[in-house]
Amino acid sequence: MPLFSKTALMGAVLALGQFSNAKQVINNVWYCDEVTKMQYQNVGCSGTYKTPSVMTDNSGQCVVNYAEQAYSGPLAPLNNQITFHLRGPLKLYNFAAYYIDNTPDDEDTPQTYGARAKREEVHEKNRRFDHRHHHEKRKVKTEVVEEVVTITRYADTPEPSSTIELTAAPSGVVANAYKSKSGKPKKPATGDLWKRVGFYDSGKQILEGATFLNNKGGQGSGTWTGCFGNSLSHMSADGQSGSPTPQILADNTLFGVNEEFSIWTNQSCDGTCGYSYGADTCYRGWDGDNKVFVFKFTMPPGHTDDSNIYGNSNMPAIWSLNSLIGRTQQYPSNKDWSCWDSGCGEFDIWEVLYPQAPACEFMTSTLHSAQGNPGTGKGGGGTCDYFKRPTDGTFTGMVSYLSDGTITIQKLADDWDFPEYLTTDDIKKGFSASMPSFKVAS
Repeated sequence: MPLFSKTALMGAVLALGQFSNAKQVINNVWYCDEVTKMQYQNVGCSGTYKTPSVMTDNSGQCVVNYAEQAYSGPLAPLNNQITFHLRGPLKLYNFAAYYIDNTPDDEDTPQTYGARAKREEVHEKNRRFDHRHHHEKRKVKTEVVEEVVTITRYADTPEPSSTIELTAAPSGVVANAYKSKSGKPKKPATGDLWKRVGFYDSGKQILEGATFLNNKGGQGSGTWTGCFGNSLSHMSADGQSGSPTPQILADNTLFGVNEEFSIWTNQSCDGTCGYSYGADTCYRGWDGDNKVFVFKFTMPPGHTDDSNIYGNSNMPAIWSLNSLIGRTQQYPSNKDWSCWDSGCGEFDIWEVLYPQAPACEFMTSTLHSAQGNPGTGKGGGGTCDYFKRPTDGTFTGMVSYLSDGTITIQKLADDWDFPEYLTTDDIKKGFSASMPSFKVAS
């Protein structure tokens, strides 16, 4: 795949004057100050991107049809469905997703969220060195000869079709639903009330409203072809293989160097998701103009390999992608087999860019979209500030995608308890006019 080099990208951002206070340069990456929060402003633009609409392997002849997808809005294209992707060395302890829910607690009316809610209101690799999570895809067919699958009782979880209703979870989704000790709080006098609609707790083995997938199609779920390789698959509990059904990620699971998985909703696609190469693993992503996510994780040291800086040695990361990328080809051998190159959007939240010290201790962030460079996936940009990587402890961090056109990342207290409800004040209390920020070019 043609590379958009890191040097070129950093040069472009330097031209915008973002790194005038840079303190050190490591492997062409500029680093400034350790921070506990940072904000991206002026996120969102209008345009179109190209995405596969059909992918067919005709006896080794790879046939792909395409569709043009229009986007607009204050977060566009990241107001489309997004998914979260995690790469080791990493352990995930908790995950939570929050959406606005201002329904009075004495009403039974189902609450909508995401893009559909907005419509109803109106109408009532890492090739990180080319700054994308797209590696060359190896077409390796894998099979599971024998697998033991544990099925647990299903949990009642929110299912947003046109509205959120309490319905039985799709096949294989897991039990032990988290129950709040108190009732729903009242809407605050200012701002909104936010409800947790997705949740994972490693120690308590709780999974609500979310699904873990990996790129091992052909192992129990998903598909494999000689043309396109592995699709998405349901992930086994130990994270090492595919599974016929969704599973809870086992407690204290360590993902090693270059091992990845992704987090989706537990809502099967209903014709509004676009094409999916693996039809039985087609889940909705997290959509809408207002959405907040919290992760608790650790990134222990991994082996390093200076001879292959493109191999993600000791370079863990957490990032979000337009969900269409995962449903087609996250790591295509042909760049057109994904909408990434035409600008459908990626946001790197916490990412280590180099395997050796001191850079392996720094988690950086970057926006990749057409913003500032229409018609391509090479706009966006980022700050040279960084978060401290949690190598021997945990890091609890929140990323908020908001309708004012901002994406904010902030470190939370170690004892943050993933409550069932948040307020806008809870989300924004760490914000300040003086916090590090990056304004994306129009």
